[in-house]
Amino acid sequence: MVARNCAIIAALVPYLMWSYAAPTQSAELGPHAGDVYREYIHHNSGDRAWRVTSPEARDPGAQKFLPNPTWELEIDSLEGAVRAEVMLDRWGGHLDTTNPAIRFNKQEWLALPPPSMTTGVSLPENYYFQDNPVIAVPLQHLKEGTNIIEGICGHKKPGGWGQWGLYSLMLRVYFDPTKTPHVKGRIISPLSEQTIGENPVITIAVEREDQLDRVEVFSWYEGYDENGDGRFLDWHGGWFQPDRNEPARWLDHVGTVLEPPLQITWDTRWVPDQPPGKIRLIARICDKSGTWFVTEEVTVLTLHRPNETVALHCVRELPPEFGVRVGQLRSCVISLPETYNPEAVVEAGLHYRTWHGWDRHHAPYKLNDYERLHEGNNHHYHYHIHAIPPQVLRPGNNIFEIFSETDHHMLEILWPGPALIIRAKK
Repeated sequence: MVARNCAIIAALVPYLMWSYAAPTQSAELGPHAGDVYREYIHHNSGDRAWRVTSPEARDPGAQKFLPNPTWELEIDSLEGAVRAEVMLDRWGGHLDTTNPAIRFNKQEWLALPPPSMTTGVSLPENYYFQDNPVIAVPLQHLKEGTNIIEGICGHKKPGGWGQWGLYSLMLRVYFDPTKTPHVKGRIISPLSEQTIGENPVITIAVEREDQLDRVEVFSWYEGYDENGDGRFLDWHGGWFQPDRNEPARWLDHVGTVLEPPLQITWDTRWVPDQPPGKIRLIARICDKSGTWFVTEEVTVLTLHRPNETVALHCVRELPPEFGVRVGQLRSCVISLPETYNPEAVVEAGLHYRTWHGWDRHHAPYKLNDYERLHEGNNHHYHYHIHAIPPQVLRPGNNIFEIFSETDHHMLEILWPGPALIIRAKK
């Protein structure tokens, strides 16, 4: 099961200094059963195109990224559209960056909400993160043909170097399902209210396989927050660029299938134990015209493990400003039950999300007395589950520690911080 210290609360949305449209909460958005939509995607790469810098920044280093870039997005048709939303592959950027927003075609700025997080007295701009925020876009802000997109931000201090990153952008335009041709389908195995075993096979049926482009399957359960939005009980998966010169794609979801047979084996190795009947599945089906259809949910599923148990243990409280450079040292605590017994552990892993966790610039991290390289990317996001020897862990407090002497970009540990996942014999 998921440890209690993974619980989250809603964070405060920073006050914006310019006119803007307040964001619709991400949990209310996204594709739902029965929706029909099209996706319009833009990817940034290189060293400049993805950066959004505060226009008031005075630092000479910031000046070379101003004026901010603009991005173009082609929309072929809005006829019959009923609503729209945009999802970003976003790096949270510099500490104390405030008021991140985007706009389409010189229309009103649309505020980007921070991740929900357990912050205590600290604000989201005191934490490092990368996430997939989703906000509503008024249809009147869009047009057929070329759409111009801009980003902006501020900083807590006058003239401070506010900056965040937009790696990729996905605009979803929704249409009336009764008036828009699309390929329909459903999940035929498992069915609602069934019990599934480890690594179940998910089978999808579509009405016209010859018109199929792809099927993406997602699962709902309580587990590690892979996409950094602050929700552990969620549809799991993240839409990220694995490298900043590659397009963003879905990662850590159940899976994607491109052609028949329409079957996906769901790797449940690191899915924590769930209460009976709390798992859900859903599929998104794309046809060759680029039109998506969302299937009905499969609900009240139970994952049965007769011989083993899997538990997630998150950081007790992730400190703000959890990054290091020029001789800085930071640490946090991951607590394990007093009943922890390494002899019963089948395998243990560490969920680890970083930005610029590059081994050439930073000392290995420490978990108690154990050291391991970060295995991160240079000036980019990275997420991985590192294998951890069970014997280096102990009941009670386990100390995770980072240190760096580099005067280059710091190692950023991204929200929600590291977490231990442990598979053990019952």
